[in-house]
Amino acid sequence: MRVGIIGAGIGGLTLAQALIAQNIEVIVFDRDLSAEETGGYRLHLSEDALASIREDLPENIEKLLKLSGTGPESFQQFSILNHHGKTKLSFRQTDEEDLLMIGRIPLRKILAIDLEKVIRWDTQFTHYKEEESGITLHFSNAQSEKVDILVGADGVHSAVAKQLLGRSTAKYAGVMGIAGRALLTPQLGSTINKDFFKGPGFAVGPKGIGMFITVHAPKTNNELIAGMDVLEDPYIVWSVAATDKTLRKSFRNLTSDQLEKEAYQLIRHWDESFLELINNSEKGRTAAFPFWYPSNLTRWKHSKITLIGDAIHPMPPTSGLGASTSILDAVNLAEKLVKHDDSSYALQAYQADMLKYAPKAVAEARPPLFWQRRFKNNFIRRFAMSVLLPCVSVVLKIKDSIKK
Repeated sequence: MRVGIIGAGIGGLTLAQALIAQNIEVIVFDRDLSAEETGGYRLHLSEDALASIREDLPENIEKLLKLSGTGPESFQQFSILNHHGKTKLSFRQTDEEDLLMIGRIPLRKILAIDLEKVIRWDTQFTHYKEEESGITLHFSNAQSEKVDILVGADGVHSAVAKQLLGRSTAKYAGVMGIAGRALLTPQLGSTINKDFFKGPGFAVGPKGIGMFITVHAPKTNNELIAGMDVLEDPYIVWSVAATDKTLRKSFRNLTSDQLEKEAYQLIRHWDESFLELINNSEKGRTAAFPFWYPSNLTRWKHSKITLIGDAIHPMPPTSGLGASTSILDAVNLAEKLVKHDDSSYALQAYQADMLKYAPKAVAEARPPLFWQRRFKNNFIRRFAMSVLLPCVSVVLKIKDSIKK
C-alpha cells in the first residue's frame, strides 16, 4: 500500500509519522518550501491529542514537543477583560490533566523529523485522476505520482476536497481576525494585565470588537537534540477580531505593516497596554485570517480517497481545538488502515469516528462568536461587564472556597 498525502501541515505530518511507524509506504506533498515556512502562532494540543501522539508516533516526538513548549502551568485559567484592561471574570482550567502549548513552527518542524525522504516540498498539487491501478496525482511544477490511497490534508479550500466532493468544505463565519506577536520584553511584561501570565484572555470592547491575548514563555532546555532549533524566545500573541460590518475594508492584499495599522485603528480607544502590544509587534509577522466553519460536515463515499483536518472540518480558533482535532484525525485514520486489510472499509470506519468527535470540536467554537456578536449591543456589553461577569466571578470564588 502506498499512501499519498497532500499537505504537510499538522495533520498530514502526524499521519505520515503514524503510517511509517507501521511500515506503510508514504509520500507527502506540500507547496511550502520547508517546515518552517508557515504562518500561525501558538497552538493548543489537548490531552487526547497528546495521548494519540504518545501511542502512535515515535517516542522522541512527544519528548521533543514537551521540551519545546509549555504544559498546564501556562493555562491555569482563562480571563475575560473589558477594553480598559480590567479583568471581569477568570475561571480555572481543570478539564485536562495534560496539555501542551507550542508554537506552530516548532510543532511542524518536530513532526517532520526523519521525513526528509518522503516529503516533497515546493510541490503544487492541481488534481488527481482515478484509474484501475490506483490514483495518479498531478502537479503544476513536478512529475505525476501514483498512489493507492489519497489523503487530502491541504487545509481550508482543499483542492482534494473540492474535486472529491464537488464543493468547498469551508463556510465563512463572518468574522475576520488580525494577529501578530510581540517579544516578551520586561517593559511589555510590566504593562500587560498579570492574569495573562496565568493563561490566555479575551478582551471585549465596543462594536463587538474582541482581542485575544496569550503569553508564550517556554523554558530553555538543554536536553533538546542538537541542531533541532525548535526553541522560541518568549512572546505575546495578540489577535484582534471583528465582524464584517465593523471592518472598514478587505484585508486580503494588505501588508503586515498595513494590518498592524488596521488593528490599531480598531482598538485605538482601548487601554494603552493593548495598543503597546500592536506597536511592539515583530515586523513582517502580522497576518489577517478569516474564521471558517464546515460548510456541510456529512458522510461521503469513496474507497480510495479521504480528508482530514481543515480540509473537511475547518473551525474558528475560538475553541483552540483545530490542531488537536487534525492530530486525532491522522492517528484515527492510521489505526484504521493498519487494522483493516480492506482500505475501503478502513476509510469508512475512520469517517464514522471522525463524524462523532469533529462536530463537537466545531460546536465549542460557536459560543464565543455568538457572544461577540451580541456584545455589539452597547447595553448588553456594559451590563455583562459591569454586572453579569462580576457576579459570576463572585459565585465561582465562593464555589472554590467551599471545595477547599
